[in-house]
Amino acid sequence: MKNLLIVFILVLTLTSCGPYQKALKSEDNATKVAMIDTLFEKGKYGKSLALFDQIIPVYRGTDSAAPMAIKYAKALYEDESYINSAYQYERFIQSHPQNENAQLALFMAAKSHYQMSPIYSKDQTDTKIALTKLQEYIDVNPSGDYAPEANIMVEELRDKLDKKSYEIAKQYHHFGNFRGGYINAISAFENFILDHPGSDYQDDAQFYLLESQYEYGINSFPQLVAERLAKAKEYYDTFAKRYPNSEYKEDADYILAKIEDYNSKNTSK
Repeated sequence: MKNLLIVFILVLTLTSCGPYQKALKSEDNATKVAMIDTLFEKGKYGKSLALFDQIIPVYRGTDSAAPMAIKYAKALYEDESYINSAYQYERFIQSHPQNENAQLALFMAAKSHYQMSPIYSKDQTDTKIALTKLQEYIDVNPSGDYAPEANIMVEELRDKLDKKSYEIAKQYHHFGNFRGGYINAISAFENFILDHPGSDYQDDAQFYLLESQYEYGINSFPQLVAERLAKAKEYYDTFAKRYPNSEYKEDADYILAKIEDYNSKNTSK
């Protein structure tokens, strides 16, 4: 037991006196910068942050301020401290707008926000911020080095917002007649179709709009059924015209058949 304690103390002593600890305790800024470079080469970005905290104030206002600031922002990003990396990249742009790394900083600030975008089922505030930032980069640098990657991320985030809106409308549809589910679904699907014209969920939304309107109509007071089914028929015509080969075509045709059957039975009375 005594021998183990001695070994532990020796290891602790050696560790505390290692190059990293020496750099942290050193008053020589060049030693700290050299250690940061070593840590970057090894991919140990998180470990470098304590050193950055010491030297960033020292180099502020000097020719080394910009190179240090961009490296600091990178270390934060690689350490997955995205809210801080976004802030540092944006601060870099404000402080060094003409620097050769300004385009990189603008992109990485946007990418930091992109990394904060949650899954579609959660609040999408960060997704909207990321979209704005990425679009800002693309607008300023349409042929920039990072434009292809930025465009891919924009499409991914837009799809996430599409899915969020679509799933909200779908949830209303699942409520059925309970708590005005179909009425809310009809409004939500109509808005989705207008607000997300290029979405992959357009086909789905158009069908569920039809189905929601049909269910809303057929379950209405008798004097309102015909008018509301007529609206469902309009939705069917739009669906059939836009998506003749849809996976929902058979289901849509079945709804049309039920509409026509209702009309046939009630017209003959």
